[in-house]
Amino acid sequence: MLAAFDAGGIDLPMDYEHQNDRPEAKLSGPVPAAGWINELAARADGIWGRVEWTERARALIAAREYRFLFPSMLAEKTTGKVLRIKGAALVHNPALHLTALASEETPMSYTPTFLCHLRAIMKLEESASEDDILATLERRLEAKPDPKDYVPVQAWEETSRHMAAELAAFKAERINAKVEKAMDEGYFLPAAKEWALDLCRSDEAQFDKFLETTLPPWAYLTQTLCDGSPPVSKRDAASHASEEVQLLSEQLGLTPDRFD
Repeated sequence: MLAAFDAGGIDLPMDYEHQNDRPEAKLSGPVPAAGWINELAARADGIWGRVEWTERARALIAAREYRFLFPSMLAEKTTGKVLRIKGAALVHNPALHLTALASEETPMSYTPTFLCHLRAIMKLEESASEDDILATLERRLEAKPDPKDYVPVQAWEETSRHMAAELAAFKAERINAKVEKAMDEGYFLPAAKEWALDLCRSDEAQFDKFLETTLPPWAYLTQTLCDGSPPVSKRDAASHASEEVQLLSEQLGLTPDRFD
């Protein structure tokens, strides 16, 4: 509790009749402070605080209009464990005022529900205390990960980079082959190859649409119009003519090539 007070860095309020703990009191108007606790100390007989009283509170105490002082503390709703001191109040009928953690306007991160969740996640017994939970958590954080369940980040990043490079190389090879094929089929001249590569890399669907909607105007430059054999002379043609053609040509007095 003292650590929480020191960490907070602000004085704790003293009010009248615990008005600071009653929402309806806050809604009805200002909740004046009777003083401020600016120091806490742990002694053998309990926790003591140094209070800086307001003039009004001093007068009320001096006139015995208020005679009792009781603290207001924040506690766990289920166990009643006191977590920190919220302040104190001048009261007529002293009674220990504990504010349940669930009703605090600004909930603390430390809650029984949170501990229950931790026990369940870490598969601990319901009787496991806060210290047991923290000790188990520390052991698990310090333990070396099982390689069957985890992959080192460095290895994963290296694998991802390698896969990305492989995919990029495969895509580049495929695009280059597609452009080469289209050029060989006469869709564009070699001078336009870089344009075709840029288009296919940036928008392959648009390149495919270009091929679908365009006739290959340069196809004749790449198609074979003859087999490359030299012209056949009449003598050679006659020598290759069939026997029937040869006989017929002799009867008619014609050369065999006239029947081609």
